[in-house]
Amino acid sequence: DFYEMFYEDALTAARVLELTLTSRAKDASGTAIPMCGVPHHAMDTYLGRLVRQGYRVAICDQVEDPKEAKGLVKREVTRVVTPGTVSDPELLEGKRANLLAAITWERGGEGRGGAAFLDVSTGSFFVRRFRSAEEGIEDLALFAPREVLFEAGSLPVELAEFAERE
Repeated sequence: DFYEMFYEDALTAARVLELTLTSRAKDASGTAIPMCGVPHHAMDTYLGRLVRQGYRVAICDQVEDPKEAKGLVKREVTRVVTPGTVSDPELLEGKRANLLAAITWERGGEGRGGAAFLDVSTGSFFVRRFRSAEEGIEDLALFAPREVLFEAGSLPVELAEFAERE
């Protein structure tokens, strides 16, 4: 059994994970569909490599018995893993907090703001208030969250640019 990836996901995964890229059938235009995969028993190793490099991964599993399926076996997203939501000990970096940050700001980037920081793996949670974008940048640099969430266009430009680089 394998976890398979197709199209752009396969191209990215093959490059990032050093997997063999192959193809499956052809689409309606006659173009071969890029494909690669990882054995199900090794999925955590590959998942960890993707998450450590900042990728978000949606895992889809079969949700019906293949013997009873008519046509394609039904699949659904059963898990989404992002750098800031990792809680599996084998996927964590032991010497670094695994913080997820959410930032908000008054009046579309003017005034003051704040951020909530959460480490899902430990339950650690704290909140910071910012009087300026510079204070926000200092805290992001200090706490180095693995993932930063904010509404597009809601932060001061310099803070949004810094958060996107992290």
